[in-house]
This record gives sequence, structure tokens and C-alpha cells, in this order.
Amino acid sequence: MNTNFRSLTTIAAACALSAVACTVQSPLTPAAPAGTSGAAPDGSTLKASAPTLVSPINDTTLADARPTMVITASTGQFAPGSFNYEFRLMNDAGSVVSSTTQTGTSWAYPSDLSFDTAYRWQARATLGGAVGPWSAVGRFLTNKAPLPKVSASSSEAEFHVWFDALKAYRGIGPLASAAALSSMEPDMVAVAIILEKASNGDVRGRIYLPTGNPSNLYTRAVDLGDFGRPWQWVYRGSSTVCEGICK
Repeated sequence: MNTNFRSLTTIAAACALSAVACTVQSPLTPAAPAGTSGAAPDGSTLKASAPTLVSPINDTTLADARPTMVITASTGQFAPGSFNYEFRLMNDAGSVVSSTTQTGTSWAYPSDLSFDTAYRWQARATLGGAVGPWSAVGRFLTNKAPLPKVSASSSEAEFHVWFDALKAYRGIGPLASAAALSSMEPDMVAVAIILEKASNGDVRGRIYLPTGNPSNLYTRAVDLGDFGRPWQWVYRGSSTVCEGICK
């Protein structure tokens, strides 16, 4: 019998007598992969799901210029975990405007964004130095700039600024028209401006700024130009009187 065969026989016999000596030692429960065991193709290093965006999304127009971005929590792949969340806010071209890490699932933006502007945002879970995958991208729009405050004590120049802001706010074109004035009438009534109309109710291109005196309503007249031509602002003061229906 050759030497190699005798050695193998001896080892087999030893294993038969002592199974423990020849058993490979394995843990009773497989260890979960570490949360930072290398970057995934998307660059993430944390074994967690991407958060889901809740609001604002789907091109929602905000009621003000300070959004609160809200997400649902990420889930760990191997065990429940408590994560922090990195948020980033971008302009519509995708350049980062601001970013932050929050302990919760929302971020109340601390200052006013630009009015009437589109923004994008997304979020991801973080833990220690590891980061999860980014969420999908949400998009929203900020509200239009509010109109300047005016009252009966405001100057004619302040009302001129207000009127131009109102045209921009309502998307009114460069040419004066009865239809445009009719669409702006509720806004003008709200600040006590009187829109002059003919006796048959047709709108005219003249308004009366508030005076604060119910018995003297027509001493701050402004002509807005001929319909079909560019808007004007010609302050007539008390040099004209109301014609037709002025209430």
C-alpha cells in the first residue's frame, strides 16, 4: 500500500471518530451585509430604499414662496433603521440652489424663493457617512409676486405701479381693451377704484382712483388710452367728470 493511500485512510478514520474536528465552523445566523459595503451603480452606499416624494410635486403652484418639502421614510434592506435625510433644491435646469440634512422627513425652506419660478427637488437617506439612492425628482412653481398695497391715501404714482403690477399678474397684453379692463375690474373694486362705463354699460378706458370721500368720488381720474393701442396712464385729476355709469 502506498504512502498516500495510507495517509488518506488515517484521516478518514480520524474524522469518523471525531466529527467535530472535521466540521467547518459556520455562524448559526448569516451576518447582514454592512451598510457601507461598497457603492452601488447609482453611487449609493447605504442599503436602504429611496424615499418617496409627497409634496410639492406634479408642477403644483405654491400658495407662497416658502415650500415645505415632504417625503415618506426610507426602509433599510436588512433591518428597520432610523435615517437622516439629505434634501436638495434645484432650479429648473437642475443646478443645486440649496441643500440640507434633516433628522425628519420634511424640510421647511427658510427663506423666500423667487416668485413665479419653477424649481425641482429630491431627497435621500443618510446614516453616518453612507448615503442611500436619490428619490425621483419633484417639480413645483412658486406663486406670482403679490400686488403692492394701495389705499385711498396712496399717491397717483403708487397706483400707477399697482396697475402695471396687476396687468402682469393677470397676464394682460400690451394693448388696452374693454375685455382686459373687465377682467381686472374685481381687482380694482377691491381697492375702491371706479371703472367708468357708458350709459349702456360698455367699459370705457378711464378709471377713478379712490378719494376716501364718498361725496367726491371722481376727482382723481386716469385715462388708460384708446382701445386697440398701447396702455397709457394719463392722470387727469379733477379736470374731467365721470361720464355714463361710474358705479
